[in-house]
Amino acid sequence: MVSRRDGDEVDLLDASIRTTGGALLSTTLYVLSGVVYAVVTSPAATGTYFFISVSVALLLRPIGGLSQTLQKVGSERGEPVGPYLGLAVLFAAGYLLVAGGAVVAAVGEIVRRTVVSPGLLAPAGLYALSTALSMITTSLLGAIGYPSVETWLDGTQSAVQLAVLLAFAPALTTAGDLLAVVAGVRLAVLGPVVVALGVVPRLPDRRAVGRAWGFAKWSVPDQVLDRLSYNMPVYVLGVVATPAAVGVYEAADRFADFGATISWRLASPLLTRVSGDASTGDTELAYLDGAATGGTGATFLVFGYLLSAHDVVARIAFADARTVFSATVLVVGGVNVLRGFWTLVSHAMEGVGRPAVSFRTKLYGLAAGAPVPALFGAEFGAVAGAAGYAVMNLVVFAYVVHYARGVFGRVPVDFGVAGRLGLGLVASFAATTAVTAALGDVVAPVVVAAVAAATCLAGFGGVLLAVSESTRLVADRTVQLCRDGLRSLAG
Repeated sequence: MVSRRDGDEVDLLDASIRTTGGALLSTTLYVLSGVVYAVVTSPAATGTYFFISVSVALLLRPIGGLSQTLQKVGSERGEPVGPYLGLAVLFAAGYLLVAGGAVVAAVGEIVRRTVVSPGLLAPAGLYALSTALSMITTSLLGAIGYPSVETWLDGTQSAVQLAVLLAFAPALTTAGDLLAVVAGVRLAVLGPVVVALGVVPRLPDRRAVGRAWGFAKWSVPDQVLDRLSYNMPVYVLGVVATPAAVGVYEAADRFADFGATISWRLASPLLTRVSGDASTGDTELAYLDGAATGGTGATFLVFGYLLSAHDVVARIAFADARTVFSATVLVVGGVNVLRGFWTLVSHAMEGVGRPAVSFRTKLYGLAAGAPVPALFGAEFGAVAGAAGYAVMNLVVFAYVVHYARGVFGRVPVDFGVAGRLGLGLVASFAATTAVTAALGDVVAPVVVAAVAAATCLAGFGGVLLAVSESTRLVADRTVQLCRDGLRSLAG
């Protein structure tokens, strides 16, 4: 059980270490799930599932905006959490009713114009309910000072989901089966957690509503754009291309997005810390440069792996579409180095109460990137989706850098840390290339080659430990936290 404490007590280093541990677990399982879905069902069923899941995520982003408000305002010093939790729950319940009615009314058009069939509406509705619960629960954890716990919860859910899918593989053949399994596991895991937290929703008073509106009026549209921009290629390909193209793109994105997802996870404790500090008048945020730069480390790591092992991964995931998968995963993996950085900086700007800036940057990026898959998706499929994703992220990155100067008085980047991350990328790329080439010469199974190449990524950490004192300090603190955790379990 998680005992409540005030969010002001969050230590950014400890929270980031715990978040990273959970993120490595949850993100690894998330990446593997894309392949497992395709193996258990088919690329077409997997593509349909992905299209529905990301569409539901987009449709429910207003709930995500209210949940983000719960985390932002609830984490401020001395601010009660109950009224903002009550507001989020009330809004979610009303929104689900309205959105559900709208979907039912438009079901004919949805079936005609997308890959959705009438039999998928019921499992999609259950999936939507579980998604709303997930949004509120993770934001509540951040508000009360435990932003790192959400990654471990996600990891637990993913592990159970994959176990169920593999155990009942012969009976699971459709996108509806995937939706039902994911939704059922979410509800079974998150329900007891909400009860264990012991935070009671309260009816918000006028002051709470006013405070929430001040942030939510930008947070809600920002969350909509955030999801729309992230999954834009899937939405567009789902309309102009085939389910198989959607499946190839999303599976490639899950591999390439490993590092950016960890950066996104680290943005939660960063937002909580920045929010608490900004509420006391701290305008310097001296730790921000190192946190924003260091938080992108996993994107360098993943890109180094993909540069040398993309074909090995392609042979495992989509043997019949190796070239398309490889091209897609390399483009997405490369641009995610920039995505990791702008994600962290955007959340920091939200932490100081500037969600409008985050909204604008994503709007500009979406306007620039969406036409690419819309125009070329029918012919080039997943590759066109990756190109549009790259254009969008380049534009967002440029605008985030521009706005950061006005919000923080600087671009929060530590060039020393960035240089050491680049050195680690070169070292891990060289080691991974050598291993994949050697195993290719002896005709090793592709799974063995992929795993062996992944173990070479330890060289990335080894280089950083050798050249970076701050990395050694983080490693020492990580060991200490692990020892404390083991003693706590043993005692």
